Amino acid sequence: MAEENNQMSLYSQIDSIYPHLTKSERKAADFIVRHFDDLASMTLASMAKKANVGEATMMRFIYKLNFDSLAQFKLGVVKEIVQEQPSSKCEDTAQDYADRIHDLMSDTIRVNAEEDITRAAEMIDQADHVYFFGNGTSGFAAEAASYRFFRGGLSCEAVTDVHYMTMKSTVLKKSDLIIAISQSGDNLDLISACKRANKRHVPIVTITGHQLSPLSQLGDLNLFHAPVSFVDKSYYGGFVGIMIQEFIAELIFMAYSRKHPDQVEEYQRATTVSTDLHHAGLINRTKDD
Repeated sequence: MAEENNQMSLYSQIDSIYPHLTKSERKAADFIVRHFDDLASMTLASMAKKANVGEATMMRFIYKLNFDSLAQFKLGVVKEIVQEQPSSKCEDTAQDYADRIHDLMSDTIRVNAEEDITRAAEMIDQADHVYFFGNGTSGFAAEAASYRFFRGGLSCEAVTDVHYMTMKSTVLKKSDLIIAISQSGDNLDLISACKRANKRHVPIVTITGHQLSPLSQLGDLNLFHAPVSFVDKSYYGGFVGIMIQEFIAELIFMAYSRKHPDQVEEYQRATTVSTDLHHAGLINRTKDD
């Protein structure tokens, strides 16, 4: 298993792989979630029997959580219970909602190695032009990321229209960079565009919430945010997912800013002054009218 400080909570790990499990593996996952507090004292045979799956299926699911053995998995369960990691309850209050976002952000930090965040910033730095691909709710995150990096002096744009994405993916160069954003990693339009870009040897960074997704198979570098659907049942339609995607984009921007502090400061100051002057001009024209 990976180092403990580079692991999501087990609930988030299950979230991350759940859409890509087989039917029988999902039964194992559902059982694990429902009986989490009792797992440490159960044998593999009893887990499999109560989940109504074979022992091989139960172990295959445990392996997909990056544990090398049943004993290691049980140890992870015990540690999580002791550390009181986030449970599968839905948010009932504003504070519960805030705590949930904090937990997702913490999991996102843990699951991505710092060197991978730095590498993403380096790939951005080496590109002639950066395209943030995303549609649906992920399109909002793509637009926010493009806006953030543009204000830092980067030559970039968000591509959220499916037809425009299709056309762009057929003409990009090896010196360009795609940052493909998708909660599920299953978006067929985005996957198709990235496959075309792959044929043109365009480097791709993926940002998804599911580690076994088809999109993450296409990336030169894959970053992951903590998934949101399994616990809060928003099915990718809520604000939480957009915030978590924007959070990981912000982590990359912070790494980029550390490489170019003067440039980022200059462009952010210049764009702020320009918009302030624009608004002041509008106010003065309104007064004159």
